[in-house]
Amino acid sequence: FLEAQGIIQRRCLPCHSANPSHPAFPQAPGGIMYDTPTQIQTLAPKIETAAVQSKTMPLGNLTKMTDQERMLLGQWIQQGAPIP
Repeated sequence: FLEAQGIIQRRCLPCHSANPSHPAFPQAPGGIMYDTPTQIQTLAPKIETAAVQSKTMPLGNLTKMTDQERMLLGQWIQQGAPIP
C-alpha cells in the first residue's frame, strides 16, 4: 500500500485532494479525493479503470505517471487493494 499511496500522492493528489495544489483545479474534479487510505481503497476500482486500464488519468498525463507506476497500482488493486 505504501508504494501505491506514494504514486497516488505524487500523481493524483495535485488535483484529487480536499485542497488541490494544481492551479487549474480549485476543487477536486468530480469530488474525487484520495487524501486518506480509506478513500484510496474505496476508489481503487476507479483508479484501476482510469489510471491503469484506459490511462485517461492523470488528465493528459499532466503529472507524468509512468507505465511502471500504472503497473504497480494495478498489482496492488489486483491483490485486493489492502491498506494497513
